[in-house]
Amino acid sequence: MSLFSQLVLSGSIEIKTTPEKIWEFFTNLEKNYKAWHPQDHILFKWTKGKPMESGSNWYGEEVVRGKVFKLKGTIGEVIQNRKIVFKYSFPISLVAPRFEWLIETKGLNSVFIAKSYLRAGDLFYKLSKKEMETKIEMHNEHVREEGENLKKILEQ
Repeated sequence: MSLFSQLVLSGSIEIKTTPEKIWEFFTNLEKNYKAWHPQDHILFKWTKGKPMESGSNWYGEEVVRGKVFKLKGTIGEVIQNRKIVFKYSFPISLVAPRFEWLIETKGLNSVFIAKSYLRAGDLFYKLSKKEMETKIEMHNEHVREEGENLKKILEQ
């Protein structure tokens, strides 16, 4: 592992729905954000451009283990009904450059995959292995809950 090697955290869930329904949910993220994760999600809004469109800017607020995070960025790559890449703005981009949502077809169902990319090589582990492990655990818990909630909402 190099000093700032990339770490990819990933979670997925199979949902009895179409890729189009998942895409529609995310196209309406301003309306759906709080319902998606009521305990943690506070606010999401598109600040420039259209929803789910490359180059659009976004702003979000969420609570993770009691702390409010205010996040903003730009939409990178978009493949309708399949992929959207969210790029964080500076300074978060130094440690977490992006996250992406993928939608894959599996028979009559869809698989939603959330991936987060971190620059978290040996340096971060050496500085604070315990803190790094805690952050990874928090991320995985949050993504798992989002997946379960998305499944409940879309399968109703």
